[in-house]
Amino acid sequence: MMNYLSLAAMIITYSLIATRGITKIPPWASMFFGGVLMIVLGVLTPEKALSAINLDVILFLITIFTFASSLEVSGFLKYIAYAIISKFKRPDKVLFSVLVTSGLLSNLVTNDGLSASWTPVILEMKKEMKIDEKPFLYALAFGVTIGSVMLPTGNPQNLLIALDSGIKNPFLVFIEYLSIPTLLNLVLTYPILRLMFRKYLPNLTFNPDKIEIENKRLAYSSFILLLITIVLFFTLSYVGIDILLGSLITSSILLLISPERRDIVRRIDWSTIIFFIGLFIFTEGILCGGVIAEMSKFLPPPTSVLLIFISSILLSQILSNVPLVAIYIPIMFEYHSTSIADWLALAAGSTIAGNLTLIGAASNIIISEASENRGGKGFGFFEFIAYSLPVLLLNSFILYLFLLLEAP
Repeated sequence: MMNYLSLAAMIITYSLIATRGITKIPPWASMFFGGVLMIVLGVLTPEKALSAINLDVILFLITIFTFASSLEVSGFLKYIAYAIISKFKRPDKVLFSVLVTSGLLSNLVTNDGLSASWTPVILEMKKEMKIDEKPFLYALAFGVTIGSVMLPTGNPQNLLIALDSGIKNPFLVFIEYLSIPTLLNLVLTYPILRLMFRKYLPNLTFNPDKIEIENKRLAYSSFILLLITIVLFFTLSYVGIDILLGSLITSSILLLISPERRDIVRRIDWSTIIFFIGLFIFTEGILCGGVIAEMSKFLPPPTSVLLIFISSILLSQILSNVPLVAIYIPIMFEYHSTSIADWLALAAGSTIAGNLTLIGAASNIIISEASENRGGKGFGFFEFIAYSLPVLLLNSFILYLFLLLEAP
């Protein structure tokens, strides 16, 4: 039976997020309030709420944000912004570079990690080019969502599927079936972005003044340790060990050897960490309150690629994609929906769901919050849908077509 207090808390939370343009309350504050509301209303006990917080995810984000912060403190990200503008010179070409490069790199440090490290780059580019950052923030959001479909290391939900589904050689399987539609989506999304943001992209050529990395010692040590982290991610995931161990080791070494450790910790995106803590408690509340069980009656069972794909896109807007996949994996086994196509449909659907609403993927929240924390613009809830819907429709069609035709 559904707990109506849980439903009330859900409605209040999503209403706050949807009306942030009026209330000026950021999504992280609304989601944290929603989680606390679940406790206050008695839907969850404090002990149940604390146990719902996934410390693996929280610690993983802190370690990745540590690298993003150190690269920003060192001036390395500012240098990257200069290098991109110097090479491409025109706003429309810079837009294409942000979209494709972020999509490909997201598979190395996850879409969340890249969102944290590249948002400051976008804002530095804005300063240099003296134009609105909005199209480039959206290019980053869409790029990391589209690109991270391709590999298990692209995002946490893909990694969950790779480790728990029983797929043999998941890295090879993901690349074989999802690399071509992912690359197509990245390329074909560009003309849509250029059309939607044409008024923000003046026909100008930029030649920025050359800059140097401010703190080369910190930049090089951070970059080398980040490369080691990436290698550890692939190695540990291959042998079946939690990849968190890799980033915990390297990030702790970075803080140990860096005199700038206080600045690094101060600039970590703590508001996103608070968002995730609230999200885990909030999700547990709507699960224990029976809201999801009630809603699932109106959704089709996961008995085909199309139904899995559609359900994962829709439910990700309520649960966010990582909790959705964690819940959905045992359901897939229950329905014997365990073919490669079924698992890839869950991975692709839950990931591309980030291109529907602001809360469909944590990377959207990370970009919005990281921008606002540095004096830039954030994403509005309904504004995001207006820009993302055409992109989602294109991406979904291409991914589903390839899954239908190619995956066994």
